[in-house]
Amino acid sequence: MPNPPILFSVGFRPFFLAASGYGALALGAWTGWLLDFWALPEVYPTGALHGHEMMFGFALAAIAGFLLTSVPQWTASAPLRGAPLAALAGAWLIGRLAILGAGVIGPVAAMVLDLLFPVGLCFAIGAQLVKAQNRRNYGFIVLLGLAALANFCWHMEMAGFTDDLEGAFVDELSGTALQLMLNLLLIIVAIMGGRVIPMFSANWMRRQGEALPIVHPEWLKRGCIIGLILVAGAEFLSPILDERYIGILAILTGLAYLVRLRGWNGYRTYAHPLVWILHLAYFWLCLALFLKGGQYLGTYFGDFVPEAAARHAAAVGAVGTMIMAIMPRVSLGHSGRDLILPRPMLAAYALIVLAPVLRVASPFLDEGPSQAALLASGLCWTGAFAIFLFTFAPILLTPRVD
Repeated sequence: MPNPPILFSVGFRPFFLAASGYGALALGAWTGWLLDFWALPEVYPTGALHGHEMMFGFALAAIAGFLLTSVPQWTASAPLRGAPLAALAGAWLIGRLAILGAGVIGPVAAMVLDLLFPVGLCFAIGAQLVKAQNRRNYGFIVLLGLAALANFCWHMEMAGFTDDLEGAFVDELSGTALQLMLNLLLIIVAIMGGRVIPMFSANWMRRQGEALPIVHPEWLKRGCIIGLILVAGAEFLSPILDERYIGILAILTGLAYLVRLRGWNGYRTYAHPLVWILHLAYFWLCLALFLKGGQYLGTYFGDFVPEAAARHAAAVGAVGTMIMAIMPRVSLGHSGRDLILPRPMLAAYALIVLAPVLRVASPFLDEGPSQAALLASGLCWTGAFAIFLFTFAPILLTPRVD
């Protein structure tokens, strides 16, 4: 068979281009809307649209690029490439166009078209894992299946199918779906980071002649993941649970992750941006859990942590930073290049450090400074992913150098 086009030779190429381009475009569009530069599609509430596209459009594309590249290595199988990969990337693009054109084609048609990508991704990853009987990673099939279900539930409310239904889990179904999706992304970030951060940190310190051990106990790893799954489940059941228990569980899980992160000695990697940015992303995961705990305990002790701060510590801090940490490393390594960060990416890393700080701080500030921090965060995020796009597009669109 002839070789496929370079763009569709392996999963990280089309999907890292898609994630970075759409991450900059979608957040830039949202920031422009906040400045009254233009309107957003009126079929969907603007907040719901923003959350949906940043998670199902941006983040899931980046996750797809990582999994489609990593799973073949885990299973010693051929990667999805050529026409099947192009079809999956096309499904992602069709979903974005369907959301944009929902006012023309209608929300039901938009729902059907937008479900093609998450369902297709679940089947593509699941087929490789099941064929290889790679049981260690079957959890990704469950996570991707739940992501598709969350997308379906969001669209069900947007299309009006839940208008005549009542119940604790039907009210605000779209919000529950986005909350579930964010927690699924956090679990994926926790798993990805837990696998690569200790290894990359140990490799870096070994090259520097450091003898400091990396503490990586199996019991702590399992306890952290179980805790995060319990937090996600408890938050999903929050309409019928005492919120104090959710808050306590989130804080305890955050402490467990902080202990785990401390064992990886991230402070020794400050000279290597491709490593310390991973530690920073994992720290945001810890902080997001602490803020989530404060949010739920605030019901009883005063609302000292705004929900928006906890949500964006997870979304912008943990998920966004981890994506920005993983994409350059995978792109360099799988294109046969040395793991040396291109100089423009130092500016991108500076911006992605600032973006979550400003966004999380925004709800704590008075109206004027809050709005300024919100807009500055959006500009930092947009700039960071635009820099990645223009720096790495030549790498993603050309053959391996080796």
